[in-house]
Amino acid sequence: MLFAKEKLLNGRSSLADEDHPGSLACLSVRFALEFNADSISRDVTRKQVERHMRLCLAATTGFQRLITLTGSEPLLAEAAWQLMCDSSETPVRRLAKHSDLNCIDRGRRGELVAALLVMQARDAAVQLKMEMSQGPEGQRAVSVADFMEALLPQSSYEELQISRPTLWRAGEDRPFDETFKEYSMWFNHVIRIEDSKMINADYLWAFITRGAMVLCTHNQYGVDIVLPLCLNQGNLSRDTVSAILIQVKNDDRYGRRIDKTLFDGLNPTRVGLFKKGSPQRPVIRMVFALASEKHSVRIPTVRKRSRGRFFDNCTTFDVWCAGLSSFKNIDEDVTSYRVLLDRSLQPHDAFNLRESTDKYLDDATRKSRGRRRRRMAALTMVDKDHRQIYLK
Repeated sequence: MLFAKEKLLNGRSSLADEDHPGSLACLSVRFALEFNADSISRDVTRKQVERHMRLCLAATTGFQRLITLTGSEPLLAEAAWQLMCDSSETPVRRLAKHSDLNCIDRGRRGELVAALLVMQARDAAVQLKMEMSQGPEGQRAVSVADFMEALLPQSSYEELQISRPTLWRAGEDRPFDETFKEYSMWFNHVIRIEDSKMINADYLWAFITRGAMVLCTHNQYGVDIVLPLCLNQGNLSRDTVSAILIQVKNDDRYGRRIDKTLFDGLNPTRVGLFKKGSPQRPVIRMVFALASEKHSVRIPTVRKRSRGRFFDNCTTFDVWCAGLSSFKNIDEDVTSYRVLLDRSLQPHDAFNLRESTDKYLDDATRKSRGRRRRRMAALTMVDKDHRQIYLK
């Protein structure tokens, strides 16, 4: 573990506040960060490859095109987690304030923010387990109940525990705590898949062996994040796995009111989670309506059992999380989450530049430059500078 930390930090064994490349390496190995293609971003990327364990898939002469990724390395991810646990800042605060944030792909669906929320809950559940066992020894896995308790406010978690499934197979109309009593999960980093066919029980067990949560490909129908689950008893296989399926919305039109059609898009059969004839394990479906101004956690009412072709063979428990503050223990980090969520709604950072490198500019000049940029992008946003001279 010490060797892994030193490899991540280019020789150091602890993460200093001023070590921006080191913190970027820790964030990358856990959240599979992707970098933009401009020249400044390429410089940052090259340094990550050279000194911080990022992998280079391909490069053209002169590095005009550079294709890199963070490999799925559970040991490096565990080292990154320990380094950040021992530092003074949480991962989301480090990312939101990072000097190279403009070089990082923002994720247009809010999926990066959702991954940070999920990982924060995972980390809290693992920390609690370690404290209860009086040390770091023991299994890495945490129970589904412990994870959900770390993710949701206490009152919402207690409501979930006694809730019944929204849809169920014959003989499976049991409360949440009983249904998932024997299920556990283990992940400490993200794998970004590039083929939606990977969302299948035939492959899901392999993600558990690597300790990974799944960030889905763009334009994947319905699902943005998959958290693999497995039974505690028996061998790990395609027959013993299930999942938490998450859809992320960063549009403020999705608020406290539950949109049941979004849960329909998370149907296990439709997304290919289970094949016909294979064991149909119970599934948890969640919608993160992150941009909602009002926050709450809501559990949909039980639906009448459908006889349609999509619902005959699935048992699902549904949870609707509206607003960032609907998640547990993030009060001190809400501002950082908001920064990253707002950034995901914008295609670039040009309108937020402050010319910070030019110390001779006064505030009035900086504001004037910002207004001129916005006027060049006429009617693209609701900010008054985008529309003031066009609409009276």
